[in-house]
Amino acid sequence: MAMLPRLQRFADVLAGGRDAGRGLLQRALLYMLAEQHRYQRGTALDVWAFSELYRQWRYELSGESDPMAQAKIDDVAFGALFDLEEDEAGFRDEPVIDFLVGLPPQQRLTLLLVYGEGFEHEDAGRILDVSSEMIAARLIRMSTSLADRLSDRPPAQAAAIVETLYPEGHRASP
Repeated sequence: MAMLPRLQRFADVLAGGRDAGRGLLQRALLYMLAEQHRYQRGTALDVWAFSELYRQWRYELSGESDPMAQAKIDDVAFGALFDLEEDEAGFRDEPVIDFLVGLPPQQRLTLLLVYGEGFEHEDAGRILDVSSEMIAARLIRMSTSLADRLSDRPPAQAAAIVETLYPEGHRASP
């Protein structure tokens, strides 16, 4: 039961909104109950549940000629996981938000699972049915792309954003 809010957020992001996400989660849960014998002891329950939810989503998209092009990942649900609203000072980093929202579906899902849900690369790979190396490669591509985008900004603005990436007292060495 404690996992349901996390699964609901993931379903909302996958399905493109709260109503569609609720339906997707319901169908996936019914499938998981019917196929619970497929669960292998020793597998983390959250990894299995997220995998089954993702598998259900892909199954529902499989009738499309280009399934990933049909993905309607919900920007609001995705943004809420990363607190992309204004900070206390009223600052909203539109270029970074636009970057995150503009990521291709598979990169957004990778980011969501690793940084939004806290899964290790191996577990995120199991969920998305790819290798942990693919997860790492996607994250590197995203980081490189973001760094390229930030380098187009005036230096002071980019420097302020980079500073926020490191906790107080743990600054990157030059």
